Amino acid sequence: MTETKAFPPTRRWRIAALIVVTILLHVLAIHWGEASFNAAKADDQASSMSVTLVPLKQPKQPVSLPVATKQKASRPKPRPVPKAAPPTDTSTSSVTDASSVTAPAVPTSPEPASGDTADAAAPAATSADDKTAPKQQEQGTHYQFAPPPSADLEYEVHAFFDNLDWHGTSTQAWKADGGRYVVDGEVYVRMFTKITFLTYTSQGDLNEFGVSPEIYTEKKRNRAATNTHFNRERNLVSFSSSTTTYPRVGGEQDRASIVWQLAAIGRGDPAKFAPGAVIDMFVAGVRDGEVWRMQIIGQEDIRLSDGAHQAWHVVRQPRPGSYDQRLDIWLDPGRQWYPVRLRFTETNGDYLEMSLSKLKTR
Repeated sequence: MTETKAFPPTRRWRIAALIVVTILLHVLAIHWGEASFNAAKADDQASSMSVTLVPLKQPKQPVSLPVATKQKASRPKPRPVPKAAPPTDTSTSSVTDASSVTAPAVPTSPEPASGDTADAAAPAATSADDKTAPKQQEQGTHYQFAPPPSADLEYEVHAFFDNLDWHGTSTQAWKADGGRYVVDGEVYVRMFTKITFLTYTSQGDLNEFGVSPEIYTEKKRNRAATNTHFNRERNLVSFSSSTTTYPRVGGEQDRASIVWQLAAIGRGDPAKFAPGAVIDMFVAGVRDGEVWRMQIIGQEDIRLSDGAHQAWHVVRQPRPGSYDQRLDIWLDPGRQWYPVRLRFTETNGDYLEMSLSKLKTR
């Protein structure tokens, strides 16, 4: 019996050459893919938007806006004992005493005031039966405003954090019906399943202050939901995640309502939007609040999925040394002043950008 070889020598060389060529093609494909990825990343970085802020003074808190209530009560200072008036000037002294009692802005109550709330430069937190509550509400800023029509908005999301690029979707549902409004928002990505990073809801009134929230609810991934209350009866802003409170004087906003408040001001009073102008508003977060200075940068050309648009660029720049986010908003007058782009930037450079991709009015 003769032994047969599996492959003749010539065929073995052909197979070996084919294997070598296949390996070379894979190596070239890997290098080509890496070069293409780097080029695309370089193009994305080259096309990214750089924002130059107009140098403005940091916001000084107006008298009409709230100051946080401190938890520890300060000891009242001893009140001087008034000198007795001569019997002959009884009628004159009684008139003088009455005017001296009604003149101060802070009620002369025997109970100690808490912290800085005794300061006449800011309204104190009040209860429902406090007679000064209506006066405090009049201290808020009134705007000429026209809320945008109810609509469903969908955004393409591009985020960069932990040195990784993330892409996802965000939705906002804006409903303005009569004297009420509701904002429902969600940010998520879809991989093997839907992963939700953030949900939020703001609801309240549409009144002389514009968009006037009653409650703001926020839920981040792997964290408990938080509520921010704008209590009408007690004229108080309070938080479920902290004991900090602020007096409610009218015009306060939450992190979702402020975008729609700016849109409503733009539709109702476009003169407020001029390059270099500022709009100060008190914004309550999930644990505390502060005055946000919204800087009007100007009108800019931006590109969305359906083409080029011209939008007003508004920036909230945190105070120096703050770890809070910077917020960039682009409002499109050609689309009822809807927010067509939003960008949230952390102090370490991480960011989340939302660009409008779908708009459906109701």
